[in-house]
Amino acid sequence: MKIYGLTGNIGSGKSTVAGMLRELGAFTVDADEVAREIVRPGEPALSEIVNCFGREVLRTDGTLDRGTLAEIVFADERDRKRLNGITHPRILERIKEKISARSGEGKPIVFVEASLIDRGSGGLDDLIDGLVVVTCPDELRERRVAARDGMSSGEIRRRMDSQMSEAEKASQADFLIKNSSDVESLRVRVHALFKALCVSEP
Repeated sequence: MKIYGLTGNIGSGKSTVAGMLRELGAFTVDADEVAREIVRPGEPALSEIVNCFGREVLRTDGTLDRGTLAEIVFADERDRKRLNGITHPRILERIKEKISARSGEGKPIVFVEASLIDRGSGGLDDLIDGLVVVTCPDELRERRVAARDGMSSGEIRRRMDSQMSEAEKASQADFLIKNSSDVESLRVRVHALFKALCVSEP
């Protein structure tokens, strides 16, 4: 079984690509979903986040207010690093558990979908056999995020600026998927990639 990272900046369409890969028979793990799991009430990560950033990051029902936390960490690089130090090791361990639990089901390829997989930095990079990067022009990404999430242009731009540049991500890729036109064109590219990876899988 081979494990590939699947990444792309906000609005690139990586989740759409992940959905297409599942339709083709791949097993996918969404790191964002895992990130939500590890901060549920009762999880150690939530207690650490509250200790670090204060109770204002909690809703009245005791769950994490991800919007408030995002406002804090996207405004300060040091805070974002503090949050990553709490969550990233736990996210990685949970991803490994999910892959291990499905290893006997005969899935030929696993894709780990994540906003950031930085080659040479350890963590998720140590887990994967190759990296797939989904690319999309900035203007189109901004329009997609505005339509999807209703965020202001300024908020979207702050999110985009906080991420690794698309050019840098693309330079680390083993495989690139361009998502700059319609869904069917994207589907053709995804099918071609999956077929090539299946052929290369012993």
